[in-house]
Amino acid sequence: MERNNNIPIRNIYYMLSYAYQTLNLAEYKRIGTEKFENVKELYAEILSIGIPVLIRGGLSKDYISVEETSNVIKGKIDINSTIKKNALVNKKIAVVYDEFSENILLNQIIKATLVYLSRSTKIDQKMRRLFYGMLPYFTKVSDVEIDLKLWKNVRYNRQNIRYQFIVDVCRYLYEQLLFDESTTSQMMKEAQDEQRLSSLYEKFIYAFFKRETKYKVSHPQIKWMVDDDFTEALPMMQTDLVLQKDNKTLIVDAKFYSENMVARFEGGAAKQKSSNLYQIFTYINNWKKTPDETVAGMLLYAKTTALNQPNHIYQVKGNQIIVVSLDLQQDFNRIKEDLLAYVNHWDRGTGFLSR
Repeated sequence: MERNNNIPIRNIYYMLSYAYQTLNLAEYKRIGTEKFENVKELYAEILSIGIPVLIRGGLSKDYISVEETSNVIKGKIDINSTIKKNALVNKKIAVVYDEFSENILLNQIIKATLVYLSRSTKIDQKMRRLFYGMLPYFTKVSDVEIDLKLWKNVRYNRQNIRYQFIVDVCRYLYEQLLFDESTTSQMMKEAQDEQRLSSLYEKFIYAFFKRETKYKVSHPQIKWMVDDDFTEALPMMQTDLVLQKDNKTLIVDAKFYSENMVARFEGGAAKQKSSNLYQIFTYINNWKKTPDETVAGMLLYAKTTALNQPNHIYQVKGNQIIVVSLDLQQDFNRIKEDLLAYVNHWDRGTGFLSR
């Protein structure tokens, strides 16, 4: 299996800084000048700065449902629960009411992460003590067992969006520590690591073009152009990135794989992955375009260590499909230059596809 996850820690930091605008705040500036031995140190340093920032801004609160037995009526009386608990014997009743509380999922995740990190031998002692010292600020937050399933229930809104970066980094660090402690095979570990970096890669690509270009940048869902209204069981077509300018549209799909091209047998000619070409071709053909609009597609792979890398332009049924690979191991300024060059090639026919 070819590798593509030997990304310098510095570049992971830069990818994070694009994917999450929060990292550009003054409090995080010193991270950009520090050197880290591994990605765990980077994530831990971010949390050591970011969690106190959240605390200073006040922990987010929301209304939660509280059930208890009380001798004071508040909220709704739960007759069934009152009878089951035999509460009347003690001259109490069971009540249900809403309370504006810090005891919400986002704070529970951060507290559970702090508890886990303060006990982890994979984190240096100074950092463990720092995380332990933050726990008193979460005394009103319930203890929950840390588990990756917790993050699946997270929902963000205008009031709590400031939590997103820190809660995501909590997950990145927890996954990395689980990854290090896991006894699964090396191949399985590489697959898990690839999946984590794939999510960051997609966010980085979107945020980069949002910040560095003047194109209209979006990531809409594309609806199937069915002849009737029947779409049951058809898969969702969720784009990673769409760039638009005047009457031109580019649909970009970011790919972070261990292998970018395939061969039928060892030593055979490397070919494009058919499933990815079918995907981008389907996106193009189902895009609802205006009469004078031209639509192109791009498969933007993260470069692997394999000799053969995608670097092709196809014209299929009047549509341009660009297939390129981005070297994430090079200096970050070169990464920026390459990304802009790929898009310039589509927009103006200038620039290169590979160095």
